[in-house]
Amino acid sequence: MKRTAPYREGLFPREASTMSMLRAFLLLATVAIFGVTFIAVEAQGYNWPAVYFGDLIAADWRSQFNTDFLIHLFLLALWIAWRHRFSGIGFVFGFFSIFWGGMFTFPYLLVETYRARGDARAILLGARAGP
Repeated sequence: MKRTAPYREGLFPREASTMSMLRAFLLLATVAIFGVTFIAVEAQGYNWPAVYFGDLIAADWRSQFNTDFLIHLFLLALWIAWRHRFSGIGFVFGFFSIFWGGMFTFPYLLVETYRARGDARAILLGARAGP
């Protein structure tokens, strides 16, 4: 029995192609964030907390964006710790996702797509996906 897709057949012919697109995006995002980070360090040095928290307390659009971003980072860290059943490694990975952002999270998710063999349920649920 042929499974019908909710999208045009020519756009995404197989589910594997969407996982390949996700993996390509994560690889490109990893390269991009490391590149931008290198440029930022060259321009402003390693003291990112002074820049970030200075922008955060300025009470302008940058502080709004940084607050929104910080909340997203905490949510992501909580999800990572949860998918590892709040184990030690889950808390370590969650910590890394907050302080390293995409430099940790993009490669982490890329590795997890391979560990889960492309199974979206296993990627989202991690250790909670069952046997």
